[in-house]
Amino acid sequence: MKVFKKLLSLLLVCSLILAVTACNKSDSEKEVDTDVKTVVDDKEDDKEDDKKDDEKKDTAPVSSEKRIINIGTWWEQYYDSSHSALEDDPTYSGTLAAQLKFDNVKAIEEKYNVEFYWQNLTYEGTKESINTSILAGSPDCDIYLVELSFGIPAALNGLATDLKTVLPADSDLFTDQSVATYLDLGDGKAHLLKRVEAASTIEATYPLAFNLQMLQDNNLEDPRELYKKGEWTWDKFIEYCKVLTQDTDGDGSIDQYGYCGYQNETFEQFLMSNGASIASTTTEEISSAPTGEVLQMISDIYNVHKICYPYDSTDSASDSMRFQYREGNIGFWPGAAWVAAQNSDYDYTGENGVTLEFDTCYMPWPIGPSGNANTNGGKVSAGEYYLIPAGVEDPELVFNVLNDMWNWYDGDASIRDDEETLYWWYAVTGKDETIQNENFDVMYDVGSKEVFELWNNLGFDYDFNSLIDGTVTPAQFQETYKQQVQDALDAYFK
Repeated sequence: MKVFKKLLSLLLVCSLILAVTACNKSDSEKEVDTDVKTVVDDKEDDKEDDKKDDEKKDTAPVSSEKRIINIGTWWEQYYDSSHSALEDDPTYSGTLAAQLKFDNVKAIEEKYNVEFYWQNLTYEGTKESINTSILAGSPDCDIYLVELSFGIPAALNGLATDLKTVLPADSDLFTDQSVATYLDLGDGKAHLLKRVEAASTIEATYPLAFNLQMLQDNNLEDPRELYKKGEWTWDKFIEYCKVLTQDTDGDGSIDQYGYCGYQNETFEQFLMSNGASIASTTTEEISSAPTGEVLQMISDIYNVHKICYPYDSTDSASDSMRFQYREGNIGFWPGAAWVAAQNSDYDYTGENGVTLEFDTCYMPWPIGPSGNANTNGGKVSAGEYYLIPAGVEDPELVFNVLNDMWNWYDGDASIRDDEETLYWWYAVTGKDETIQNENFDVMYDVGSKEVFELWNNLGFDYDFNSLIDGTVTPAQFQETYKQQVQDALDAYFK
């Protein structure tokens, strides 16, 4: 199936290239200094262009100055006005999507008389640029890619443009949202932007993963079937984990466990599975009964039921707890496409020759006592967001360029979300195509249930280790952080 789609995409690309070559002769490449805001169009002396400009004078004046739009990011992105060939992207593999994105650069340049460039500022450099240049009134970039950890404070402190003060009320951003949407922070403003596409829905999702062969070897019914029947609950999850926690070699020590996971993902996913939250409004909810149930669940699976792999309390826990499943001795864990790709679990590039000996399957998390399968969140707002800084020149133009850049598929979402375009998201989670497709559907499902939650962006850390090792009770944990959460929320929303 995928091979056929790839061949079809290659044929479409070839046809498109021939059509473009026949109809449009590209202009000569120009040297552009991306540190300056404008450059003089070097085609002023071209008589044919002058003639066209004269014909347009009665309708819309054309400026001779070309606007340079810089987009601050912290990794290499494609394509922009600096690229002259599809192969400038080292990952280019002949897809139709790549061709359309490449051609779209030229279309945007001509439509708006602009050039746009991705500027790799590094992660720390992006934060510094936002906090210094915007505050000084002279933004280094016209657009910034942000993580919500520093994007939300920037927006709430007036460093981002509210698009509701710039765009008309009938803009797609406020109506159909077919290309772009925005994160509602509860302040009635539209300043944190996100493209609408399957990939952005799937990114930053952590469905519950399980070792298919381990469950089969222990004669456990596929938990995905239990979920469909409404029987996949916290109690059932504990029951399964108890069966899977074993001394497999008979030496008297447990060497296989029902669950292992990094504390942040464990807490966050159980929180959503119980319809609970900590900082989703202006009032703290860490002291609420549903959140208390989550804290009790985490304490119990470690200290009462003892179904979890011993937790690594060192600074390396983020890696050791996320990757332990690769040893084949873990039944369930928080799954993530980026983790599977980082470890080349299923050798999706064909370069490493490294695959797991078992199949990884994704599914929704079990439903807690205060949860509801229909209303639970599946993903905390995360992933790629963008902001247009306050004080930027002509923010409407800047937004239009960004919007058109995202709309490289010209409104045809079937091209945008084609399986060939999304190949990475399929390939990294499994070697079997059926499992790949099922995992993709689960990631999309949980990613479609996005909720706003600030618990991990309040400027302080939680001592989950004390909860996990049983030295702090859930009630004590709630009491410890109740005021800290409220103070942080007051500062955020003031």
